[in-house]
Amino acid sequence: MRSFPLIALLLAALVLLGCGGSDFEGDVDVPDGYDTYSGNGVSFVHPAAWEATTRELTDRVTEIRFQDPATDGPNAPAVSFTMQDRVGGRFDAMLDSRRELLETTRDAKVSQEEVDVPGARLAYRSRIELPGDGNGSSTSEAVDVLTPDGRHLALAAGGRDDEDAVDAGAVVDSLRLEQR
Repeated sequence: MRSFPLIALLLAALVLLGCGGSDFEGDVDVPDGYDTYSGNGVSFVHPAAWEATTRELTDRVTEIRFQDPATDGPNAPAVSFTMQDRVGGRFDAMLDSRRELLETTRDAKVSQEEVDVPGARLAYRSRIELPGDGNGSSTSEAVDVLTPDGRHLALAAGGRDDEDAVDAGAVVDSLRLEQR
């Protein structure tokens, strides 16, 4: 069984976090070597060779994680898409709580900005920089979306700063919500 302690904490926190940029509409720039995931009301790009696994993080949070099967351990590069039902009015409080947790317990530098995601009630883009802890520093980007039906969807990508395994910006910029 692979160990995901640091990257799991980082990506789980990114799930509930939400730095400006893309308008999240129009054609998606798919980098060479990337494929598109479509499902669960969204589409986004991920490295084509990475394998997807699905797991329940809690009774109401499901994660689809894309990762190179040859890498594991703390700060291993990953793309994580999570879904949580019935968040609604708790969305902002959840994001604030997770950001505070990262900043106080992990000494992370977190920037967050509201962005426009067509089809979303509210959305935030964030960048999280974690200092090195013997495994090297890491940086991740994420976008958190509150859907009209009260679901929280989060797409996060990142890993160690000394690796160039994933274009986190391209992954996050590629998020598109299905228009219903």
